[in-house]
Amino acid sequence: MSRSERGYKMFRVWMTLGFFGCAILFYACLMPSPPTLQVSNFDKIEHFAAFGMLGAWFAAVLAPRYLLVFVGLAVFGVVIELVQAATTYRSGDPWDFLADGIGLVAGILFARIGGMDWVRYIDRRVAAARNRPE
Repeated sequence: MSRSERGYKMFRVWMTLGFFGCAILFYACLMPSPPTLQVSNFDKIEHFAAFGMLGAWFAAVLAPRYLLVFVGLAVFGVVIELVQAATTYRSGDPWDFLADGIGLVAGILFARIGGMDWVRYIDRRVAAARNRPE
C-alpha cells in the first residue's frame, strides 16, 4: 500500500474523480466546435486553468509524488495536442502545451502550500462518520 493510499481513506474515490476530470478535459479538447470567448488567447487561459486544476488535484491526492504528477499530466497534455493535430477539425499547438506546463506548476505549488487541504479534511470527516458507532 502506498503512502497516498494510507493517507486517504477514500483514495480510490479521489483518484476516480481526478481521472473523470481528465476525461472531461480530453473530450473538451476534441470537441469539433468548442465554445469560446472573444478574448485574445483565451484557449491558452483555458489550458492553464484546466491543467492547474488537475495538477492541484493530483498533487493533493498523490503527495509527495509531485514529479510523478507533473510528468504524468505533461504527457497527457502532449497526447491531447497530438490527437488534436491528427483530427481534421482541430490543430495541435505547442503554445497550448506551454500553457499546460505553466498551469501544472502553478497547480502543484498551490497544493503544496495547502490550497487543497480541503480534500484531506473531507476525507477525514467522511471516514470518521463511517467509523462512528450508531
